[in-house]
Amino acid sequence: MINPGLFVSGGILGLLIGILPSCGGQNGSGTIENRIEVNVQEVPQGQPVIKFDTLVYDFGTIIEGERVVCYFDYSNVGGADLLITAVEVTCGCTTPDWSREPLVPGGTGSMKIILDASGRSGAQRKLVTVRSNAGNSEIRLTIKANVNENV
Repeated sequence: MINPGLFVSGGILGLLIGILPSCGGQNGSGTIENRIEVNVQEVPQGQPVIKFDTLVYDFGTIIEGERVVCYFDYSNVGGADLLITAVEVTCGCTTPDWSREPLVPGGTGSMKIILDASGRSGAQRKLVTVRSNAGNSEIRLTIKANVNENV
Protein backbone atom coordinates (compact mmCIF):
# COMPACT_ATOMS: atom_id res chain seq x y z
CA MET A 1 0.00 0.00 0.00
CA ILE A 2 1.34 3.45 -0.93
CA ASN A 3 1.64 5.96 1.88
CA PRO A 4 -0.39 9.01 0.67
CA GLY A 5 1.79 11.43 2.65
CA LEU A 6 4.92 10.11 0.93
CA PHE A 7 3.26 10.45 -2.48
CA VAL A 8 2.26 14.08 -1.83
CA SER A 9 5.74 14.97 -0.44
CA GLY A 10 7.47 13.42 -3.45
CA GLY A 11 5.17 15.27 -5.84
CA ILE A 12 5.80 18.60 -4.14
CA LEU A 13 9.56 17.98 -4.13
CA GLY A 14 9.46 17.14 -7.83
CA LEU A 15 7.50 20.30 -8.57
CA LEU A 16 9.95 22.47 -6.61
CA ILE A 17 12.98 20.94 -8.31
CA GLY A 18 11.39 21.55 -11.70
CA ILE A 19 10.93 25.29 -11.14
CA LEU A 20 14.31 26.22 -9.64
CA PRO A 21 16.58 28.39 -11.85
CA SER A 22 19.23 26.96 -14.13
CA CYS A 23 22.73 27.81 -15.31
CA GLY A 24 22.56 30.43 -18.06
CA GLY A 25 24.72 30.95 -21.11
CA GLN A 26 25.10 27.28 -21.82
CA ASN A 27 26.35 25.81 -25.05
CA GLY A 28 26.11 22.25 -26.23
CA SER A 29 23.66 19.83 -24.66
CA GLY A 30 24.56 20.62 -21.05
CA THR A 31 22.13 20.06 -18.23
CA ILE A 32 21.82 21.18 -14.65
CA GLU A 33 22.04 18.16 -12.41
CA ASN A 34 22.13 19.60 -8.90
CA ARG A 35 19.56 22.22 -7.99
CA ILE A 36 20.14 22.19 -4.24
CA GLU A 37 20.49 25.70 -2.88
CA VAL A 38 23.42 26.62 -0.69
CA ASN A 39 22.60 26.10 2.96
CA VAL A 40 22.54 29.72 4.07
CA GLN A 41 23.03 29.38 7.80
CA GLU A 42 22.21 32.14 10.22
CA VAL A 43 24.85 34.74 9.55
CA PRO A 44 25.39 37.74 11.83
CA GLN A 45 23.55 40.80 10.55
CA GLY A 46 25.65 43.03 8.34
CA GLN A 47 27.64 40.19 6.78
CA PRO A 48 27.57 39.13 3.10
CA VAL A 49 26.13 35.75 2.09
CA ILE A 50 26.79 34.20 -1.34
CA LYS A 51 24.07 32.03 -2.89
CA PHE A 52 24.55 30.17 -6.19
CA ASP A 53 21.54 29.22 -8.31
CA THR A 54 23.09 25.78 -8.87
CA LEU A 55 26.18 23.92 -7.68
CA VAL A 56 26.63 21.38 -10.51
CA TYR A 57 26.74 21.78 -14.29
CA ASP A 58 26.86 18.78 -16.64
CA PHE A 59 27.93 19.48 -20.23
CA GLY A 60 26.84 16.00 -21.28
CA THR A 61 28.90 14.53 -24.13
CA ILE A 62 31.43 16.83 -25.76
CA ILE A 63 34.17 16.28 -28.35
CA GLU A 64 37.84 15.95 -27.39
CA GLY A 65 39.56 19.27 -28.08
CA GLU A 66 36.38 21.31 -27.71
CA ARG A 67 36.29 24.36 -25.38
CA VAL A 68 32.89 24.71 -23.69
CA VAL A 69 31.55 27.45 -21.46
CA CYS A 70 28.96 27.65 -18.70
CA TYR A 71 27.93 30.32 -16.23
CA PHE A 72 27.16 29.92 -12.53
CA ASP A 73 24.83 32.72 -11.44
CA TYR A 74 25.04 33.93 -7.84
CA SER A 75 23.66 36.62 -5.58
CA ASN A 76 24.54 38.40 -2.36
CA VAL A 77 21.66 37.64 0.00
CA GLY A 78 23.47 39.14 3.01
CA GLY A 79 23.65 42.59 4.50
CA ALA A 80 27.12 43.81 3.41
CA ASP A 81 29.24 43.94 0.25
CA LEU A 82 30.37 40.52 -1.04
CA LEU A 83 33.89 40.07 -2.39
CA ILE A 84 35.00 36.83 -4.08
CA THR A 85 38.61 36.60 -2.95
CA ALA A 86 39.75 33.48 -4.82
CA VAL A 87 38.54 30.78 -7.20
CA GLU A 88 40.54 27.53 -7.18
CA VAL A 89 40.26 24.78 -9.81
CA THR A 90 41.41 21.16 -9.73
CA CYS A 91 43.27 21.27 -13.05
CA GLY A 92 44.55 23.61 -15.74
CA CYS A 93 41.83 22.54 -18.17
CA THR A 94 39.29 24.59 -16.19
CA THR A 95 39.47 28.40 -16.33
CA PRO A 96 37.26 30.62 -14.15
CA ASP A 97 36.45 34.27 -14.75
CA TRP A 98 34.56 36.45 -12.26
CA SER A 99 34.17 40.05 -11.18
CA ARG A 100 36.77 41.32 -8.73
CA GLU A 101 34.45 44.18 -7.74
CA PRO A 102 32.39 44.05 -4.52
CA LEU A 103 28.77 42.96 -4.97
CA VAL A 104 26.24 45.02 -3.00
CA PRO A 105 23.52 43.35 -0.90
CA GLY A 106 20.78 42.10 -3.23
CA GLY A 107 23.14 42.25 -6.21
CA THR A 108 23.70 39.42 -8.68
CA GLY A 109 26.70 38.19 -10.61
CA SER A 110 27.78 35.42 -12.93
CA MET A 111 30.94 33.31 -12.90
CA LYS A 112 32.14 32.10 -16.30
CA ILE A 113 33.84 28.70 -16.39
CA ILE A 114 35.64 27.39 -19.48
CA LEU A 115 36.41 23.68 -19.79
CA ASP A 116 39.08 22.78 -22.35
CA ALA A 117 38.67 19.14 -23.38
CA SER A 118 42.00 19.00 -25.27
CA GLY A 119 43.81 15.77 -24.46
CA ARG A 120 40.90 14.47 -22.35
CA SER A 121 38.69 11.44 -22.80
CA GLY A 122 35.95 9.73 -20.86
CA ALA A 123 34.14 11.00 -17.79
CA GLN A 124 35.45 14.29 -16.41
CA ARG A 125 34.58 15.83 -13.05
CA LYS A 126 36.19 19.15 -12.13
CA LEU A 127 35.81 21.02 -8.85
CA VAL A 128 35.79 24.80 -8.56
CA THR A 129 36.20 26.20 -5.04
CA VAL A 130 34.90 29.74 -4.55
CA ARG A 131 36.27 31.66 -1.56
CA SER A 132 34.80 34.96 -0.38
CA ASN A 133 34.33 37.25 2.59
CA ALA A 134 30.82 35.81 3.07
CA GLY A 135 29.54 34.05 6.16
CA ASN A 136 29.46 30.89 4.03
CA SER A 137 32.99 31.66 2.83
CA GLU A 138 33.70 28.49 0.81
CA ILE A 139 31.42 27.06 -1.88
CA ARG A 140 32.28 24.10 -4.13
CA LEU A 141 30.96 23.99 -7.68
CA THR A 142 31.21 20.88 -9.88
CA ILE A 143 31.54 20.66 -13.65
CA LYS A 144 30.99 17.35 -15.43
CA ALA A 145 31.45 16.20 -19.01
CA ASN A 146 31.84 12.99 -20.95
CA VAL A 147 34.59 13.58 -23.51
CA ASN A 148 34.24 11.49 -26.67
CA GLU A 149 37.12 11.23 -29.13
CA ASN A 150 34.84 10.66 -32.14
CA VAL A 151 31.35 12.11 -32.16
